[in-house]
Amino acid sequence: MQSIRDENSWIQQQISGGGLSMEPQAADDAAAVYEREAEEVSSLIRAAMQLQQVPGLGDYPSGRQLAAKFGQKASNGSNGAADLLREFADELYRKADLFRQAKKKYQATDDQAARELRRSTE
Repeated sequence: MQSIRDENSWIQQQISGGGLSMEPQAADDAAAVYEREAEEVSSLIRAAMQLQQVPGLGDYPSGRQLAAKFGQKASNGSNGAADLLREFADELYRKADLFRQAKKKYQATDDQAARELRRSTE
């Protein structure tokens, strides 16, 4: 997960520093892919959350303990399956947003160049 965060941070730095901009359609297409993947991960999160409730293990202490362990593996607030998937989905959405930021940077640069061109021809 850290490598994805690091990559997204690097992309953010490149955009902020003016080293990355994207043609609008390419940025929109890339953002759509990452959003679609994040939605797929969101469906996995819902499935993982259902693992918290494990019926049929009985009412004996061992059955309750086992059910509790399944619940913790599904979601325990930090490293359960649903928790990790949620972090992954967040980074995918962040990457989609970064592509949109790169698009805005491209458009701003393009608009500036157009203004300068108009001024030079006046």
